[in-house]
Amino acid sequence: MANTPETLRLQRDGGVLTITLSRPTLKNAIDEDMVVGLYRTLRDAAHDKTVATVVLEGDGNAFCSGADLKDMAKVDVLSRKYPSEVVLRLGAESALLLHEMPKPTVAKIRGPAVGGGLALALACDFRLADDSAKLAYAHTKVALSGDFAAAYFLTKWMGAGKAREFCLLNPTYDAQESFQRGLLSKVCNAETLDEEVLSLAKRLESGPTEAYGSIKDNLRHAEAFDRDAYIASELRNFLRCRNSEEHREALSAFLEKREPDFRRVSSQL
Repeated sequence: MANTPETLRLQRDGGVLTITLSRPTLKNAIDEDMVVGLYRTLRDAAHDKTVATVVLEGDGNAFCSGADLKDMAKVDVLSRKYPSEVVLRLGAESALLLHEMPKPTVAKIRGPAVGGGLALALACDFRLADDSAKLAYAHTKVALSGDFAAAYFLTKWMGAGKAREFCLLNPTYDAQESFQRGLLSKVCNAETLDEEVLSLAKRLESGPTEAYGSIKDNLRHAEAFDRDAYIASELRNFLRCRNSEEHREALSAFLEKREPDFRRVSSQL
């Protein structure tokens, strides 16, 4: 798999491909290079007949803290390699690849899985975590509507009503509450998480890969949801929020290490 950025590490163990999000000093926050590299890696894995199972994890003590807000705060469009809409679409397509590729996918979660990181975890067929896991939607903190198809997966795993509460009120769920609400498949001991994920991945690797793919295809059609319309709507909403005064205030507050004042912004509109 060529052109893998430094922010991703790939490891093969037979038919198991482990993808590690690797920006540990930033809790594996997502920048545009990581998004593009992840999409290409997942696209290749989906078509690689030697890959039977994909494991997604974070480097160190975090799964993924979501978008790199300092990277997002760049106001110079020329400093960006890719247009925002391209990065957003590839992020959503990465999540959909994890969900729909014709082979099982497993998320191994330690620490925070937030925003786009939460979406990538929820996109996987299995989500195993240890007690340190913290799951949050988090987009309201920076006055954004959400990306990487997060609300799409939250609605599926939690149900529409609970997903609205989670997205709008932005609680942080620990591992046990995340499990109880259907966001995790299993909570493991910290000492055994690696072993349990590997055991599951190897079990899936040894199973009927083509049948697994067909089962996932059946499940996808059974969901009966127009995902293309959803993604188009998600992109429109994100880009609108991205250009809003609320988002600019939230980014300024983040960089200045203060709480955002959304009421002040709304009074000026």
